[in-house]
Amino acid sequence: MVNLLSANLLRLRKSPLFWEMSALSFAFGAFMCITRVYERSTYGFSVSLDSVFFGYAMVMGIVMATFIPMFFGTEHSDGTIRNKLAIGHSRVAIYLSGLIVSFGAAVTFYAAYLLACIVVGIPFIGNLDLPASLTAAALCGSLLMAAAFCAIFLSVTMNQSRKATSVVVCLLGTFLLLILAVVINAKLNAPEFIDLYSLDVDGVCTPRIEPNPAYLSGMEREVYRFLYDLLPTGQAIQYSNVAFTSPIRLMGLGAAVSMISAAAGAALFQRKDLR
Repeated sequence: MVNLLSANLLRLRKSPLFWEMSALSFAFGAFMCITRVYERSTYGFSVSLDSVFFGYAMVMGIVMATFIPMFFGTEHSDGTIRNKLAIGHSRVAIYLSGLIVSFGAAVTFYAAYLLACIVVGIPFIGNLDLPASLTAAALCGSLLMAAAFCAIFLSVTMNQSRKATSVVVCLLGTFLLLILAVVINAKLNAPEFIDLYSLDVDGVCTPRIEPNPAYLSGMEREVYRFLYDLLPTGQAIQYSNVAFTSPIRLMGLGAAVSMISAAAGAALFQRKDLR
């Protein structure tokens, strides 16, 4: 296991893709900060570093859906996995080492983004206004969300021999899950009552309030709330906006998705024909 980790880390350090995505993550953080400064100077908006500090959560899924298939997908085409098995490494060790390294890459990308927010954001925007406890919860939760994305994408990559197919499946799946999360969020945010207006024969407009038929309540609302918190993309929306009411619940669900996806992927990889 140690040798596998060392080999993967060495390959990671030599990977142009890894360094390019790290640089792009830093550039994205700087761009987000500069955009807020521009909005303040041009439109007079009140801006805060809070609005950008956790913004990387929204793109984490897309970044890892690209990186993991591109980085680990070559191990199938190059016969690297078969070589590792031939010299005595177990499939579980190969899978776990890949999972650890992919999570390490995700942490590095996130750290590059946060570094840009600190280097560019603090001098031009100011310090974070969030309480330390909320900042810590959002940061820890974002990392568990990143682990969930890594586990899902690695399970696809390690069980799909074609790198191009893995990239397409991971990216398409990410966008579909993001759309699903946006739809669920819209349903959860539907108001309980809606304002209507009626016009009588004398032309007098009378306002009235009626229940919104699209409002979710009872068990239906709980189911939608659970799905929203369970989806890594739903968590991404909440962490990027720092808008969550139960960080422990989110972190627990993120950890659960990570473990279940990793276990399922490893089980499938155990049975995969690598010829």
